[in-house]
Amino acid sequence: MRNRFSILGIALVMLVGCEAEKPIETVSIVNNYKNWQWDSVFVAKNKYISLAVVPQAAGRMLEYNLGDVPSLWLNPKLFGKSFAPNDEVKQNEWRNFGGYRLVPIPVGNCAIGADGKKSKRWPPPVVIGDSPYKVGISTNKDGIQSIDVESGIQELPVPSFDNKSQKFIHPETIDERLQYKRSLHIETGSSLVFIKHTLINRGDKAVKRGIMTTSQNISRSKPDLEDGENFRAYIPFDKKFKLPDGEQYHINVTPESHWRYVHRNRMPLDKNNPEHVKKYFNHGTNWNGEVAPGIFEIEYDYYLMGGFHMISSKNWLCYVIKTNNTAFVKIMEEYDPSLEYDFGVNAAIYNSGMVTGYLETEVKTPIHTILPGESFDYQEIQGAAKIVSTPILDVNRAGIITQKLNFDSKTNSLNGQYGVFHEGKAILRLLNESGGKINDLPQEDINPLKPFTLKYLLGKNENPLGCQLLIKDTDGIEYLLDSFTF
Repeated sequence: MRNRFSILGIALVMLVGCEAEKPIETVSIVNNYKNWQWDSVFVAKNKYISLAVVPQAAGRMLEYNLGDVPSLWLNPKLFGKSFAPNDEVKQNEWRNFGGYRLVPIPVGNCAIGADGKKSKRWPPPVVIGDSPYKVGISTNKDGIQSIDVESGIQELPVPSFDNKSQKFIHPETIDERLQYKRSLHIETGSSLVFIKHTLINRGDKAVKRGIMTTSQNISRSKPDLEDGENFRAYIPFDKKFKLPDGEQYHINVTPESHWRYVHRNRMPLDKNNPEHVKKYFNHGTNWNGEVAPGIFEIEYDYYLMGGFHMISSKNWLCYVIKTNNTAFVKIMEEYDPSLEYDFGVNAAIYNSGMVTGYLETEVKTPIHTILPGESFDYQEIQGAAKIVSTPILDVNRAGIITQKLNFDSKTNSLNGQYGVFHEGKAILRLLNESGGKINDLPQEDINPLKPFTLKYLLGKNENPLGCQLLIKDTDGIEYLLDSFTF
């Protein structure tokens, strides 16, 4: 299948260097990691990030930290637990470990209803979502270690529980048999995590399926503190990419559903109380809207359960913790309007009020027709960086832009603010009218744990027609972070 992801892995220039050092082991297997009470947790670490994959918790990634800052919400009630691959589960029996998970899409036809028709079921399919995975370590020809996970065979449709008869409704036939695999690795000098997803058709009929991957991100600075305004998500959009009904986005919360959720799960409400009506009879006030051109912002709300659907036009999503200015980014394959997507979108943000609450960043693959014995792959990169400020204006393979490169004529200076994914050095390259290099001006040493502010005063004899801000990593590879034309 054609891979639309190749642009993300292309560096501008690769310099010829000395003979490579021997590969450094990045993966280890740890028993009772952080007192989670599971044996054999697969941990990948370098000096900037740590991540942990738990076989017994459906192969979920339950840690992705930048330094000592965690991004993922965990459910401590399920530490040390595992669940059999049995899809006879009721609505209140979702085994939600937290972390980074997946579900098959479309979600609306994974179960069988009491009427014998395909339907949605919650909890989602268990074998691919909640049951133990096989997990191992592989090493490629370049000495890079990967953590590889493999699910059991998920049969669809799954049974559903009928409240009227108090019995499970089972399908008469199994139409699909799916298996999921994931391989991920990290580098020694960056915060990036490289992920390859694979969905395999193990059945004897062609199927139309994709996957949705979800990071359940934390929403509290302290367990007893409600400071959801400090936990935000950003999604880029373009007016040329609309949903099937012509709308720019959908919020799947109504005033009635919002009111009902708070009344049932948080506190009694009174529709004769004007303050209650103002606060809770609406579709939510956390969907902050367009906070910069083409950038939509969402903050967490503890009194809301609902999602936001929109096409990510620049193939990234970003979650930010404002209390420590830490950003966690997903870079996915580019949106292709010629392909089919669940609900017509490649991304979603979900505000979950479950348990202690979390803000989800969701990536949806296209829906593919998969023949028996065949599969499709989907590439994703996750990155993390300290930033100066919000909102997030753009993301690329080099880092995060929070103030675009600009020229201040009053001070005769070039300015910008960034977070970076690589250890190395920032370089300001001045360009002539034909785009050729005039000069390379090394700036400061950079790394993911240090936000980067550029302020360069142009000299009297420096009259470039343009400039590029590059990140040169410790291997001599240069990545374009930002550019400006006078």
